[in-house]
Amino acid sequence: MTLEQPKLAPAAGTAEPGKKTRTDPERLKAFARRLNLMLETLGLPERGRARLIKDRVGVSGATASNWLRGESYPSFEELARLGRLGVDPSRLFPGAAELERASAKPTLAAPAVSKRLARLIESDQLLPLTQLQAADGEWDHTALPNRIWQHLVGGDLNGFGLLCMKGDTMGERIKDGTPMLIDTNVTQITEDNAIYALLLGETVIVRRVQHRLQGGYLIACDNPAIANETIDRLGSHHDDSENARDVLVLGRVVLAIQKL
Repeated sequence: MTLEQPKLAPAAGTAEPGKKTRTDPERLKAFARRLNLMLETLGLPERGRARLIKDRVGVSGATASNWLRGESYPSFEELARLGRLGVDPSRLFPGAAELERASAKPTLAAPAVSKRLARLIESDQLLPLTQLQAADGEWDHTALPNRIWQHLVGGDLNGFGLLCMKGDTMGERIKDGTPMLIDTNVTQITEDNAIYALLLGETVIVRRVQHRLQGGYLIACDNPAIANETIDRLGSHHDDSENARDVLVLGRVVLAIQKL
C-alpha cells in the first residue's frame, strides 16, 4: 500500500499554478479599470475622483490616486467604505475572463445628454441607470432580466433615467419621494392624458398633458388641490432658450415605483 504524499500549501506570496497573486500588476490594473468605470457610470469626471475618494472614504489623496492608477488595493475596511461613493464593492474584483467580457455604460451619457439633463444629473435629481453586459453578451439592465425591462418599457433603456418626485403630489400613485422611470427620448406630447415630467426654470413638475381643441395644452394634476392650467407652447429639454418662463418636456413617465 502506497501512501500519498501530502500536498504542501504554497508559500506566502507565491501563487498556485495558473493563479495570480493578489499583487499581480494585471489584477491591480483590472481593479483600477473597474473602479474608474463605476465612477464614470455615476457621472463623476476623471478629474477630482481622487479628492472625492479621499473625502468620502477617509484615506489620503496619495492612497486614492494609487487605487485609481492600479498601484495598490484598499484594505477590507477601506473596501467596505467605498460603498459611500455609490459603488458596489463586491463588483470591484471580477475574474479576468469576466472583466474582458463585461463593460458598462450609463443610459444617459454625453454627448447625447442635453445641457438641462446634465444639470439635473449633476444635482442628483435625475439618475442614469447602469447597463451591464452579461457574460453571454446580452445587456442586463440593473440586474433585472432584459425580458422584464422590455415588458415594462417596450424596448431598451437608452435615454431613460430615474427621477424622484419632490414637493407636490400627483395623487395616490405619485407622491413626494416616489421614484419614476423617465423616457427622455420623448420630447413632444405624443399621447394625450399621459404623464410627463416638465421643467419650469430649475423646477421639475409631473403632470398629465392633453392637446386642446383651441390650440395649446391642458396641464392637469390628479391631485384636486392643484388647479389645472393651460399653456400655449411646450418646448423640449434640447431647446437652447434660457427663458425661465418656458415650460419644457423632460420626458414621459413610463413607470412609477411604489410600495405595496
